[in-house]
Amino acid sequence: MPGARWYEQMYGGRDDKLLPLEPGHKYFLADPLAPRSGTLLDIGCGTGNFLVVARDAGFRVSGIELDRNAARFAKEKLGLQRVLPLTISEFAERYSDELFDVITFFEVLEHQASPVEFLQKVKLCVRPGGAIAMSVPNRERWLTAPDVLDYPPNHFLRWNASALGKFLSAQGFEILAVREQPAGLVHTARMINIALRTGTSRAVTGEASRSFPEVIQMTPDQAEAVLRAKPTLRQRAMGVMSQIKYAACFPLALAAYPYVRMRGFKGTYLYCLAQKRD
Repeated sequence: MPGARWYEQMYGGRDDKLLPLEPGHKYFLADPLAPRSGTLLDIGCGTGNFLVVARDAGFRVSGIELDRNAARFAKEKLGLQRVLPLTISEFAERYSDELFDVITFFEVLEHQASPVEFLQKVKLCVRPGGAIAMSVPNRERWLTAPDVLDYPPNHFLRWNASALGKFLSAQGFEILAVREQPAGLVHTARMINIALRTGTSRAVTGEASRSFPEVIQMTPDQAEAVLRAKPTLRQRAMGVMSQIKYAACFPLALAAYPYVRMRGFKGTYLYCLAQKRD
């Protein structure tokens, strides 16, 4: 499992801006069974987009984030004073006397090489009767081709609703709510774009791609060299062409969307809320 350096390197383009809320965040905030106040710890909080909204909604928030630059942004730019560059294991050891009403980890569980150990550390930090909330990529989502992000060193696990429910139950949690995102227009456009991959960019430029799905498969040293290098004119041109191609997929997605809805295809996000049993 990668360490802090890898996450800072691969996700570094996201550590200096406030990203929009993800569907998992929105599902939690709208869930009638979820806590509405109390102490909240967000694992993998990034630059703090969810923590800010949770704080404004009435929670007393803390966060942990492996990317030290993202943690610094959350503290300095957003005023989130308790965002710590720690793993959940390190946090549980240092703050063993602190318990939370709810612990959240959106798009985090699939990155764990040791999921049982991860959830046991989470459980140590949840008060009796407290809750956990999470989202993971749904392995039953509609895919038109293999997704390279679903493989190590990025993702180590693939979950569906049944597997997630059994896993949480075995570790002492009671499932309160599960929600599977339906495939929307954006997801449909992405699947059409993936289905139309040709490999033209690499063939034309003759160079390693700077795209996230390709860089993430490189060794840290290879990725650093690619990311540090100034993009060539050909690379910039192919980047523009790739964006045009993706935009052209939206009219096709609009035409295909009634069929996607009829088939009940699922989107990326699987959300779950659970309560600690003891």
